[in-house]
Amino acid sequence: MKMRPNSGQTETQDASRRYGEILHVRFSNVELERLRAMADGESVTVSEVVRRLVRSEAGFLPTATGELRPAIEEATDQLRRVGVNFNQAVRAMNEGRVPYDEDLERALIAVGELVRRFREELKAMIARPRKRSEVKS
Repeated sequence: MKMRPNSGQTETQDASRRYGEILHVRFSNVELERLRAMADGESVTVSEVVRRLVRSEAGFLPTATGELRPAIEEATDQLRRVGVNFNQAVRAMNEGRVPYDEDLERALIAVGELVRRFREELKAMIARPRKRSEVKS
């Protein structure tokens, strides 16, 4: 198990914090070899390959790699800024700095929640996978 520089956490602890649950799955030798070939081709762990395949089949947004990654990172940052603006608008209304409007507050909260959820989806697309070389031999 490899330690992350200056963090005191192992890669396994970091993955546990990020993903939480562990699922044990059995594969045939042929299936596992194909998964390993896919992992080697992308320099990621077999777990990451399986996670991507499951996410894809479950209807989640795909993992952003290559040229798409910077655009997703920028969109995630923009959504964070939009969320901050929504929170400031609701806070201004609640503090009486602008006239209170119940319908507007509900709409701002609802849109803010949609922005937050979409941002979380985008963040999942750009989560850094563990590289194959970082896994214990």
